[in-house]
Amino acid sequence: MIVDAHTHLLPDRLSKKIRAFFEEHLTTELAYPIDHAAVLDRHHADGITAVWNLPYAHKGGIARGLNDTMLEISSAFAAHPVDVIAGCTVHPEDPDPAEELERALGAGARIVKLHCSVGNFELDDPRLGDALAVAGELGAPVVYHAGHAISGSTAAEDLAPLGVAARAHPATTFVLAHFGHHALAAGIAIVDAHPNVYADLTPVVRDAVPVATVDLERLAPKLLFGTDAPNTGITAGVLIADLRSRASTAALQQILYDNAARLVHAPSARK
Repeated sequence: MIVDAHTHLLPDRLSKKIRAFFEEHLTTELAYPIDHAAVLDRHHADGITAVWNLPYAHKGGIARGLNDTMLEISSAFAAHPVDVIAGCTVHPEDPDPAEELERALGAGARIVKLHCSVGNFELDDPRLGDALAVAGELGAPVVYHAGHAISGSTAAEDLAPLGVAARAHPATTFVLAHFGHHALAAGIAIVDAHPNVYADLTPVVRDAVPVATVDLERLAPKLLFGTDAPNTGITAGVLIADLRSRASTAALQQILYDNAARLVHAPSARK
């Protein structure tokens, strides 16, 4: 059993806009089409049994509609072998981010995604404080993409707000997207420093996160597998094969399934 804790099966219009952005600014060499069923079928073939489906709001006022659509997408694929676990999002310019987050999580979403470069905000924005508290109260992990680079990469200084938020909300679990790549050393330091900070191993477009094997083993209880499908240049199969070539059986179990399952309160499994 494998959980991809970082996918973006988004509403059709938004998916097309994001794909156009990637093709204009980053690369046309992407590994998946934007068709949801095609992505899930290929994930199923690679042994993936569940995905965290993560939306993100680029401005205030759109989170409610986007969150409702993410729940609809999950329902549409209820019969698919891959379980589509709905995420939700808010923006600091929403009328009441905490209220919207409580509503979306109450309606069935199980993860929160905040994308600072797309939304042009920081994680420690005071307007998000109550929302981060709600995530902790309701047991929803907050997947956080740090930085503002058009490439999607993160600089070391971009991670300071994560430390602030982690200290202010010790009951809230944060997942550092892409392990803060290309500031991996700073990402490792912040995961080490905060019990409530995890990280996913999602590549940055075509650039895999270069985590040393010793760190995979040491940090395995706090790492999650992710692909960024469909907007990634590396397939799930390639990423899984790399992990299997380097990590122990125990570390693989934690990274590929147990940690993600625990954070969304899914049944544990041993294979």
